[in-house]
Amino acid sequence: MAWLWAGYIARAAAYFGLIVVLTRELGPAGFGSLSLFLAVTLGVSQVAGSWPFLAVPVLSAHGRTIAAAFRPSVYVAAMATAACLVVALPISYAIQSRAAISLSAVVVYSVALVGLQGIFAVQQTEGRMSGIALLQTGDRLLALLLSLAAVATVSLDVLGAEVLLTVASVISCAAAFVVIGRRQELFRRPADGVPDHPVSTVMDAVGAMGIVSVCSYGVAWADIFILAIFRSNSEVGIYSLAYQVFTFVAQLGSLWAVAALPIHARSTASGQDLADQLPVPRLVAYAGLWAALIGAAAVVSVVFLPIAFGSEFSDAATPLIVLLAGSGIFAAAYFAILPGLIASGRTRLVAKVAAVSMIINIALDLILVPRIGILGPALATAAQSIFGTAALATVVLGAGSTLRLFAVGSPAVLGMVLLAIDPNSIPLTVLCGLIAAATGLWGVQMMRRAGGLPTAGHI
Repeated sequence: MAWLWAGYIARAAAYFGLIVVLTRELGPAGFGSLSLFLAVTLGVSQVAGSWPFLAVPVLSAHGRTIAAAFRPSVYVAAMATAACLVVALPISYAIQSRAAISLSAVVVYSVALVGLQGIFAVQQTEGRMSGIALLQTGDRLLALLLSLAAVATVSLDVLGAEVLLTVASVISCAAAFVVIGRRQELFRRPADGVPDHPVSTVMDAVGAMGIVSVCSYGVAWADIFILAIFRSNSEVGIYSLAYQVFTFVAQLGSLWAVAALPIHARSTASGQDLADQLPVPRLVAYAGLWAALIGAAAVVSVVFLPIAFGSEFSDAATPLIVLLAGSGIFAAAYFAILPGLIASGRTRLVAKVAAVSMIINIALDLILVPRIGILGPALATAAQSIFGTAALATVVLGAGSTLRLFAVGSPAVLGMVLLAIDPNSIPLTVLCGLIAAATGLWGVQMMRRAGGLPTAGHI
């Protein structure tokens, strides 16, 4: 976790710099157009590439080589990518750009992102969290350096930004496969003759997670498409910025799942019950520390958002705080429970909850966006996140433990709701910060009582 968090902070800093450059160069409308490009390409990556490669750590825990699990996962990912692009290219042509270069960038960038997903799965299984950190940071840092070079020499438009992002990911993906592919012999049959896992085994292990990926994409990016239908590109750009900043913080929780999945896979394979892998006292303490982090992030975001991105994006503060309050606060419990469910083969439960969450999100988007604009998708995302976390936690931990987890974050949520009413209010900003600090101190005390800082082997 230390390596993953350090790497993610470095990656986030590089990406933060990249977003600063892009927002200031493109303005709200241009950044809105670029967000539609990202909605398409990251959608292909998430829907086609995020779930097949979950099979690598899961199947490798059963005794075969990493390459024997990687190769059939690649076949599944390749088929899924091709199917997604058949849908994504007409959508991109209709709503984003009809330029041949832009459509080519959609294909190449999507494939590169899927390739990086595969590399991350190999590094995850190897336990090389420092390698994940280095590769993620390098990819974003390269994109930042290319964008700075472009700004220094020529003016940067939306098409140029698309090309720069594509080039950075292609270089990162190719370099990673040269190094890691050779080390693990990913594309060469081993001399011992041990056969690969069948494709059907990959589907049995993580096939249901394909539904989860589709639903997660619907939650994360359907907002952008619905905003584009009912509102201007400027509003799309403002909300997209709020969501990008939100993901800087919220994805710290997802790194816990990355670190914990191989350990949960081994624990489950050895016969340990899922409930024993998720001790509630540690989960409660972890949730308290996470709530404090999210509350502090809201205060920092309110202060620095207009400084970093300019007054044109000042309206992003309120939806950002709502996203953090509703989605970020409860992400700790969700990402602690998720890898255990995947490792224990209970992916159908995750898929069902994800499907209902997506329906809630899109339905609320269609109701709220025409009426209240960019605040609508923030409220919709928060609502579905609360539902999804509550549903999984109740099934795995029970209703009483779920209420304890939610109660821990409630004070921080209240402080952030008050701050969302008037992000420019100094007293409300101070109040939110004090509540976050108090929650953090409580979390530290609970952590000590629970036996110290939790490890990925315990949660």
